[in-house]
Amino acid sequence: CDEAVKQYPDLVKKYFMTNCVPVRLHKFTALHAAVWSGGTFIYVPKGVKVTIPLQAYFRMNAKKGGQFEHTLIIIDEGAEMHYIEGCSAPQYSENSLHAGCVEMHVLKGARARYSSIENWSKNTYNLNTKRAVVHEDSTIEWVNGNMGSKVTMLYPCSALVGDRSKSHYLGIAFAGKGQHQDT
Repeated sequence: CDEAVKQYPDLVKKYFMTNCVPVRLHKFTALHAAVWSGGTFIYVPKGVKVTIPLQAYFRMNAKKGGQFEHTLIIIDEGAEMHYIEGCSAPQYSENSLHAGCVEMHVLKGARARYSSIENWSKNTYNLNTKRAVVHEDSTIEWVNGNMGSKVTMLYPCSALVGDRSKSHYLGIAFAGKGQHQDT
């Protein structure tokens, strides 16, 4: 996503942390906006149907670290795509923080599927923000799997701003002993 700021500044400026995930949404989005680094940027042009799922994997490898990756996906009118994101962290004795952000803009007549598998270590606070703005005659499908972490607070959200816009959500969360999932 940081390379997209340089290569596509007008497109990023239009969509990055504006109406989908505003900077002032809550304290973790404000923190994210202040320190984000890296992530994924996808733009699917009008009418393009991506038939092979696109994938990214984020691993937090630092002790007492924080990860603030940003995923910005724009599916233009009539386009389609499936994106799969994986996240994990090794087990350390110190706590870590994941405060990432996913923004999806599904424009008129478009279709998007976002699949995520998060397998955090038992010392990670996972406070991720995931949102989509879904326009007229468009569909977003969320498929989320959450395992591990010390605490996960995750509430994927879809703003249905157009007539006949749709959102489907399937989430599976597993918490072991001493772990807390709020999804």
